[in-house]
Amino acid sequence: MSNLESIGLPIDEKFSTLNEEKVKQFRDSITYEDALYYVKLQWYEDKLKSVPSNYNAAIRVLEKVNKDLAKENLYNQCLQVFQQQKDEGIIEGIIVLPEQFKDYIWIPHSPVLKHTDQTTTKVRPVFNCSYKHKGSVSLNEAAYPGVNLMSDMLKLMI
Repeated sequence: MSNLESIGLPIDEKFSTLNEEKVKQFRDSITYEDALYYVKLQWYEDKLKSVPSNYNAAIRVLEKVNKDLAKENLYNQCLQVFQQQKDEGIIEGIIVLPEQFKDYIWIPHSPVLKHTDQTTTKVRPVFNCSYKHKGSVSLNEAAYPGVNLMSDMLKLMI
């Protein structure tokens, strides 16, 4: 899929070179450990360097989320979801000294609450990487999204 020319789609050489480089970096980063595959996320390195720490905003979001969960009596259920995700290797904890908090980019979360009886998981955390300061980029914008085949497929079909 990285070679769109093979199916008759013209592509810009600049994007072709970038895509080939990112696909190579992605493939080279694949490792297999303890029956799990690990890959390195691909970034626009110049944009990633300009993503500032969002520590203060993340703390404000966390305080509001904790307050809302406590009000709904779902705080412990949310902690259980995080513990389950940690046990399954979906997320992992890190240790950061308080004086280093501002040196990191934090990913705030908001819970999606389900109140129906049929739902087994009442709380589902949703992570938000779209936060950005004025004049800066977000983690979403710094992440390399890969090749967008949808618009190219439309051109091919037409």
